[in-house]
Amino acid sequence: MRRLEIAGMTKDGLEVDALHPTYREIYKVLGENSEALMQIFEEMSGQQVNLPVHLYEPDRVKEQIVKRVERGEVINVNEAANHYGYSRRWIRKIISDAKREGKG
Repeated sequence: MRRLEIAGMTKDGLEVDALHPTYREIYKVLGENSEALMQIFEEMSGQQVNLPVHLYEPDRVKEQIVKRVERGEVINVNEAANHYGYSRRWIRKIISDAKREGKG
């Protein structure tokens, strides 16, 4: 059986020009990886997806920072805030609370 060939179609049969704008954007973000796009489509199509503002989950970030404080590491607040995407104030509070609880 002969496969339909359309201009703008990838070698594995994905019609990029006909993609829904959301899927087209994901396709671009994935580096035009049609296999990865199809995986996302098959696993998540029909679901409403809201992406959090922060990449890292706050409770996990707190755990990591507390562990570092308990090990006696000096934490650069600016670097930690930039890395985790949370405010310097929030990072300083976690460090302060961890130090206070450690002395308790």
